[in-house]
Amino acid sequence: MADSSEKANDGGDGAAAERLAAARQKFSEAVEGVSRKAQGTTEKVREEAARVGEAARERIDTARDSVRQGYDRVTKDLDQLTQDVNEYVRHNPGRSIAIAAGVGFVVGLLMRGRRG
Repeated sequence: MADSSEKANDGGDGAAAERLAAARQKFSEAVEGVSRKAQGTTEKVREEAARVGEAARERIDTARDSVRQGYDRVTKDLDQLTQDVNEYVRHNPGRSIAIAAGVGFVVGLLMRGRRG
């Protein structure tokens, strides 16, 4: 009778070991599946980040070029205005002095009005 119970326990231990091995195999497969999905997701995130980074660089380059063109245009317009004023003053010195005096008088009145 003792022999039959030992044989039953051996059979039970063998079945438990098989179930444990099967569980380990399933767990390993699940871990591998999760790992593959994580790697795929990581790659997709990297690709999307690279795409977004490139789009941002393009927008920054476009904005920088626009600002540079605007600056160049303003600088050119300011240079032209300076040349025009200098030429006008050379050709009309008396009128230029009268205009400057009038502007100074108006600015003086405006400043005095704020104080009072």
